[in-house]
Amino acid sequence: MKETPNYLRQERASRVLAFDYALGISILGLIPIPGLLTVKLIVAGGLLVKMLWDISVKWQFARGQDILAIAGYLFGFLGALAMGFMAWLTFFTIGLFVPYLGSFRIAAALFTLTWVLGQNTNQFYASGRKKINQEVLE
Repeated sequence: MKETPNYLRQERASRVLAFDYALGISILGLIPIPGLLTVKLIVAGGLLVKMLWDISVKWQFARGQDILAIAGYLFGFLGALAMGFMAWLTFFTIGLFVPYLGSFRIAAALFTLTWVLGQNTNQFYASGRKKINQEVLE
């Protein structure tokens, strides 16, 4: 039986970590206390930074990405913001027609933003690690 390469295990562990953070951060959006939006967003921002740091540590801050990977990471960040906004807008629109579903819009936006940012960061560091592994094998 062939053993799974180390970077595949790291990639899976990082995906699971991003999913766990996405679930945790989305719970912030479900808190029904009015007037706490600013506090929710500040806490969510702190947890997002912590998630990005944890994923970086899991990959041991892998280096070796080329300029296209760096540009892709930056565009992925913008894409995560756009996807989070689209999730918010979707639930806002559904909430106009289906009562009470609009209250999930912040949770959906935070989950989507966190999940996409986590996957983006995971792919960025995985690309550097795969390049390093290829150079070692050659």
